[in-house]
Amino acid sequence: MASHSVVSLFFIYISLFSSLCLADDPFVSYEFVLSYITASPLGVSQQVIAINGHFPGPIINVTTNKNVVVNRRSSWQDGVLGTNCPIPPKWNWTYQFQVKDQIGSFFYLPSLNFQWASGGYGGFIINNRDIIPIPFATPDGDITILIGDWYTRNHSALRRELNGGKNLGMPDGVLINGKGPYRYNTTLVPDGIDYETIDVHPGKTYCICVHNVGVSTSLNFRIQNHNLLLAETEGSYTVQQNYTSLDIHVGQSYSFLVTMDQNASSDCYIVASARFVNESLWQRVTGAGILHYSNSKGKASGPLLDPPNDQYDKTFSMNQARSIRYFPSSSLLLVEYRRMKIAIYFCFCHPRKNHEGNFCF
Repeated sequence: MASHSVVSLFFIYISLFSSLCLADDPFVSYEFVLSYITASPLGVSQQVIAINGHFPGPIINVTTNKNVVVNRRSSWQDGVLGTNCPIPPKWNWTYQFQVKDQIGSFFYLPSLNFQWASGGYGGFIINNRDIIPIPFATPDGDITILIGDWYTRNHSALRRELNGGKNLGMPDGVLINGKGPYRYNTTLVPDGIDYETIDVHPGKTYCICVHNVGVSTSLNFRIQNHNLLLAETEGSYTVQQNYTSLDIHVGQSYSFLVTMDQNASSDCYIVASARFVNESLWQRVTGAGILHYSNSKGKASGPLLDPPNDQYDKTFSMNQARSIRYFPSSSLLLVEYRRMKIAIYFCFCHPRKNHEGNFCF
């Protein structure tokens, strides 16, 4: 059960060409309560930031033109630190905005005091209206995957180290949807770690939205025996092309169309591993989840599929980035130039202090 002894800020900052909410467009409402909870994603008990008692937070899933209403509990600071008036403790505040023409996948995260190193993030999907064409067949489902490096030290300790001029050092692991690695290696992965399992059906095609929510580490993402057909990035459709793996740097989001075309003799690995590092030293910095077919005949086993082998050469990753092209369609021009960047700001604050003497943890 989540503890609500600490109440937090919830603020949505949207830099896009938006309009006022219109009464004749439908509304969708969300209630967000932020708190600290205790979790052990890498087998070490630690404090993480949860939304409605869950880590990661809920997925905001809306359709273009809908009015989004988000109510959050009392907090000290509303908006970018130092620019907006504070909201008094124990007050609620409701944000209302309309999403316009930014079809695609995004994510929200804390932006103050390095708090996203302890969680507080979640997915944000904006779907097209029926009258807006998309350059591919409608997928059979959406899957959100949040990958990122993770430290067992909390955000306050990490921030102190940075303020003291120290390097954060090697992460303790990589999480997939807030969970540790599948035990693909009994030496590297302790027993009892909870790992992510994605359930799919054979023959179906899913839109898999992948976001790097980490703090410092570029990750290579891949799914065993499956092609990743890139279709969208951060609100813009792309020329569709297949990748066996793709480097996803901190803050980046990509949507892939993945067809479940394997014979399901066993489950498949989902892997996110650190890039541009000495693999022999960073062996533990690898996230591993499971893609589970409904007709799977066994568990995944054996070594993980290899990442690109170019520790000291960035050419492969740079060429990947250069290969991504926006979809050249006049019907999608609005999507192309009205790209949305969303950041949702949280500030965990002590509820017993007033706004004049309040402070962030």
